[in-house]
Amino acid sequence: MPRFPPPQEWVALVANAEFFCNDVQNESLAEQLREKARYFREQGKEQDFFLVPNPKWLDAKYPAQGKQVRRPCLALVSTDTTWITFMKLRLDRVLKIELVGLTTEEVLEAGEALPEFKRPEIKTSPYPWYSAGWWEKFYPN
Repeated sequence: MPRFPPPQEWVALVANAEFFCNDVQNESLAEQLREKARYFREQGKEQDFFLVPNPKWLDAKYPAQGKQVRRPCLALVSTDTTWITFMKLRLDRVLKIELVGLTTEEVLEAGEALPEFKRPEIKTSPYPWYSAGWWEKFYPN
């Protein structure tokens, strides 16, 4: 589990997992996450963003927002509020939730694993399909 100095303010973008991982509108998401991870490695920074499948805090702490999200769901969480705001604008159809008062362990606690998704019929990107499960490398350890 990553260690962060307290206090950490986490912010999340939550949406249906298939929308995040498999929707043609979000084909660039995998590349954006990979580039951010590469930059952090090059700079010697500890990763401050993760994908959390079916986050346990959603229904437990934010039931009103949880009712708005089709399941299974996925949360992109980070302590970088500026980047999360950018990603919200980029992804568009996601809920932004400020995870006030949650510990890092609570924020990163995942629920059920995501199912395999069928590949979309329409391909709009110029690069090859991403392999199924590409998102798992961004799960917290």
